[in-house]
Amino acid sequence: MGATDSKLAFRKGVFRLFEERNVPTTADDYWTLFWTLPESIDDVYTLVGSSDIRRVRDTARENLETLIDKVQRKKGILHQMNQLIQSSSLQPIHLLNCCRVLTRIMPYIFESAETDDWEDRFFWTPRLVKKENTVSSMDVELIKCEKDSVDHKSSASFDTLPPRGEELISLTLKSLFLAGFTLPHAMGTENKVNYVIWETGVGSSTPIGSSRDNDMNRSEVLRLLIVLFSKSMYISPTHILSKKDKWIHHMVAKIEKKTVLAFLCSMLNTACKYNPMGWTVVPYNHIVFTDPKELLVALCLRALLIVVDYRSFDTKESMENAYRHYLSKLHRPQDFQFLIDGIYRILSNPMQTLNTYLPGSSKRVRCHIEMLMLCWKLLELNGRFRNYLMDTERALDLMVVLLYYASENKLDPCKLGLVRMCSFMLQTLSSDRKFSVKLNKPFEGHASLPNNIRIPNFQGSYADYLILTIFSLIASSKGTLSTLYPSMMITITNISCYLKNLSPVTSNKLLSLLSSVSSPGFLLADESNHNLVKYLLEALNNILQFQFSSNPHLIYAVIRNHQKIQKLADFNLDNATTELDRQYQAKESNRPSVDEQSAILPIEMDGERMSEKAKGKLPEGSISRTSSVSSGVSNVQTPTIASTLLPGTRSGFVPTEEWVHQWHSKLPLETMTVLIHTLLPKIEAISPYKSPLSANNEQVIDFLLSLDSAEMLPPAYPVTIRKFEWGEALVVWFKSMLWGHAYVTSLSHYGPWNNTQIKLFQIKHQQPESSTSTPHSTSPRPSFSRSRHSSN
Repeated sequence: MGATDSKLAFRKGVFRLFEERNVPTTADDYWTLFWTLPESIDDVYTLVGSSDIRRVRDTARENLETLIDKVQRKKGILHQMNQLIQSSSLQPIHLLNCCRVLTRIMPYIFESAETDDWEDRFFWTPRLVKKENTVSSMDVELIKCEKDSVDHKSSASFDTLPPRGEELISLTLKSLFLAGFTLPHAMGTENKVNYVIWETGVGSSTPIGSSRDNDMNRSEVLRLLIVLFSKSMYISPTHILSKKDKWIHHMVAKIEKKTVLAFLCSMLNTACKYNPMGWTVVPYNHIVFTDPKELLVALCLRALLIVVDYRSFDTKESMENAYRHYLSKLHRPQDFQFLIDGIYRILSNPMQTLNTYLPGSSKRVRCHIEMLMLCWKLLELNGRFRNYLMDTERALDLMVVLLYYASENKLDPCKLGLVRMCSFMLQTLSSDRKFSVKLNKPFEGHASLPNNIRIPNFQGSYADYLILTIFSLIASSKGTLSTLYPSMMITITNISCYLKNLSPVTSNKLLSLLSSVSSPGFLLADESNHNLVKYLLEALNNILQFQFSSNPHLIYAVIRNHQKIQKLADFNLDNATTELDRQYQAKESNRPSVDEQSAILPIEMDGERMSEKAKGKLPEGSISRTSSVSSGVSNVQTPTIASTLLPGTRSGFVPTEEWVHQWHSKLPLETMTVLIHTLLPKIEAISPYKSPLSANNEQVIDFLLSLDSAEMLPPAYPVTIRKFEWGEALVVWFKSMLWGHAYVTSLSHYGPWNNTQIKLFQIKHQQPESSTSTPHSTSPRPSFSRSRHSSN
């Protein structure tokens, strides 16, 4: 049969699925078409359309049941036949087609809420089969029955088989370790299924070798496994934590230990052993030749993350995730070194591709997001790994990589999730004392960074680089990262107790940041913005209290900005609304006020953001001190210009004097107030002009170095380290980001979820969708926005 004739016959077979009811299970000539006729994955996705699958599902579901049973049964037979794969070249393609057909149809079973009861009954109800001693249990005819009917059958006539879902997961896992298919032929001497680790690394020092065909087959099977776990994509964010996913639950709670360990180590080692730069020795070689290994690595990371991320929020059910358990038990230093080197190799790849003399000559991998997620999970689950990382210089390298990804993607709405993850990981690192101490090391490798994250004329430590980059992220992101401001501020606060010798530029930027977050327009814009002032004040206090003698430039910056700090101490609602009125009037007359000029945060006024022209005029000048007005009855009740244009009022938040007093009275201002009161007259005395702004820097620095903080500062405030903590909203965010990225990246490799009814996140196409029957790279590339975002 020619290629055209086989495609036509296969297409007719698909039509028969929904045109004829109750196709006989004995029609073997018909059912075998589904694994014998397709010659490639393109045939399956092109000839089995989404509308075809939905029609079968909705109008001839019995045929869909039979098809699944037949394909699943064929997979089991191929696993049990001795040396069959070695003796026939047709068998691998048959097993591949079985995987492809199931990969194609399962998302359409998951997408329909009307099929939930049927799915639960069909896939997760134990089955009864007639006892036949001469025939394998895979060859008997399955009797479809309800679960409660099992007790009414005679145990002498029937056997109970596990649910189809359990068997399908088991067969798929076996396919990952099948000799002659995903393992070399030599691995099948005794059993065709051999649970060995694919690559050397964690848990294995003996290479088994693999061919290009082995890698491609592994990718196909892993794609099916991931699809089986993708039920979450069709559940809304509000219900995803309350609904049990039986597919993943079986994988993490009911799989044998040897299978769990073989799968876990194979996924880890395949991902961390990959070297994207190793095979592209010739420049631009990656443009001419494709690397199937990269797809395999991405799928390994994705499959591993799905099972490691799974957790049950059902308090009535005690469930231990085997993959999280064994990942947390890793302890050998050589394993940690292997993981750290592999993770950094992938994460640093985009930076390395930018630092070449021939632009675009090196391959840039696209699995860095999954690798970041894996690194985060390792930091979360394995304390030994975290301690080992902090003892090495890779902790600082990881920080630079995180800042690179955050800076590169800060203005891309589609990459906000990546920036969010980088911010949370920085907060996680900052809560470790060893990391904070390491930040004082001089950043000697700054000159080798890509231009987009290099700071002009930079001379300083890793701490300087971290703070200046966070300042840049806040100042240049145009408000797109406003939900991440708390996490960024907390990162600075967590490391503040250990910071030494901050540069003059860093010190001035910290005070400039304090001026911005304490401006009236920003403080009154949202009821939680005052927390940013609190975090930054804590950071400054910690540096002054614990590292006073090592930070004269910061002390000098505080003295130079004494008017701003005093203004914050005198803050009340009356003054704030008056100041906003003044700013509005100055803006109307095209004369920006000093306060408006000094702000770096994109605060909304009069329904518009500050213009680019105004941003270009931002100096670092001090704010003139305004007189304090006693707090009486709040003027916010009066319909002034400022009160009617506050950003918070449009979102339902109306600031009151009581609200201001509640948080303002708790601001830790005493340390800096005492410092200014003590040192300002002394520094003014050094200058002939009686102003700290005109004092000679060297004279002032020498004077400050001679001081003892114990003689002038009040007792230190309690130090609070705010670790990153997972909440339900953040769990949903991470899950939606994981699946959303899986959806987007799969479109270039026959996206199995394309054109299905996704509920976990929203699909926004960048261009009108063209009419095409091919669901892969010809489809428009969409961006995705999650239906639910985390709250900081």
